[in-house]
This record gives sequence, C-alpha cells and structure tokens, in this order.
Amino acid sequence: MNKVNHFLKSYGNLNEILKINGKNSTKLSFEIYNLLENNKKPMTANAIHKKIKLKADLSSIYRILKKFLELNLIDEEIIVKESYYFFARDHHHHIICKKCGYIECIPCNTDFSWINNFSNITHSLTLKGVCN
Repeated sequence: MNKVNHFLKSYGNLNEILKINGKNSTKLSFEIYNLLENNKKPMTANAIHKKIKLKADLSSIYRILKKFLELNLIDEEIIVKESYYFFARDHHHHIICKKCGYIECIPCNTDFSWINNFSNITHSLTLKGVCN
C-alpha cells in the first residue's frame, strides 16, 4: 500500500486531506482526483480538461494539479516536454511510442536504501520506443 492509499485509509477522504493541509475542496478537485484515480494511463492537463464534466478553465485545472502534487496525492512525469499526471498506486515508469504516442506503465523495482547520505530519494525515467 503506498503512502496515499495508507493516508486515505488512515485519515479519511480527500476532503479531510485537503482540510488538514489548509486547502479548499471543490467539486472540480474531487472530479479531477477521481478521474486520475480511475484512469490507468497518465493524462495531460488538456486531456483532463476534455474529460471532466464540470465547466472549468484550464488554469483552474493546473492549480488543482499543483495542489495535488504538493500534497503527494498524484505524480507528474514529463514526457516529450509535456507534463503528464497520474495516480500511482506503486512507483512505476512509462514507455512511450515515438510514432503514435501510445503510453504503457513499466514497474520499477529500484531500491535506493543503500544510499546513506540522502533521504526522500525520488527518480523518474521515461523509456521511448516504437509500439507494435
């Protein structure tokens, strides 16, 4: 269980998490969170904007995504110079097709516990290839 799932189980719902961290909860923030949580692939802010049912401007979506990133509720990965957002149950990476843009998740088994002089180590890796 990752830290987000553990936090949600231990401390309640998204509304409580936002309240504890001094952030406002809105219908739009719930809709974006649910969309990312239920989506299997990373999404750009533009893709999120097109999928949500509520009317919102793109800047509002970016503000909510930034808020979620600050609270470690979602992850961000830059793929071909564009930010993709996703709800990661487990740390993983992505491979993207250079021709059509298709994206797949790749598990990550990298262990950094042997590094002594650092804590809270993070990393990102994007693989590129050509899909079938």
